[in-house]
Amino acid sequence: MKKVILTTVLMICMTFTAIAQPGNKKHQRPEFTSEQETTLAVKKLTLSLDLSILQQEKMHPLLLEAISKKKEMMAAHKENRGKGSSLSSDETYAKMIEKLDYQIAFQGKVKKVLKSDQYEKWHNMRSKMHKQEAHKKGAQKQGKSKGRKTHS
Repeated sequence: MKKVILTTVLMICMTFTAIAQPGNKKHQRPEFTSEQETTLAVKKLTLSLDLSILQQEKMHPLLLEAISKKKEMMAAHKENRGKGSSLSSDETYAKMIEKLDYQIAFQGKVKKVLKSDQYEKWHNMRSKMHKQEAHKKGAQKQGKSKGRKTHS
């Protein structure tokens, strides 16, 4: 009889514990405006690249444009996904070409603002970030967790 009561009490405790757990709010990012994201990005670059005030002023509009464009593209992608319509291969190709052309132009503008050593560091940081994002996307597609792998 004691085992039955103990089992029942444990089942009730586990049920209430499961119900009391909050939703999946752990990975939510705050929604910043484009201006706020730009300010944060400029400050992060200033810390990592030791930008001068003049360089900060020149980078601000470049980053604002890039962040705004990225938000527009993400909104359009989300809208297309919501409709359930997929782009044809020609449309996808055209969008990819447009995105890459923009990235090339952006990189050229940044190169004009930064000194050569700063540009090299920026380029390396950017490459590293893209590799990490690609690794995360690959892990998500394979159904693996988002956590970091430990290599031994």
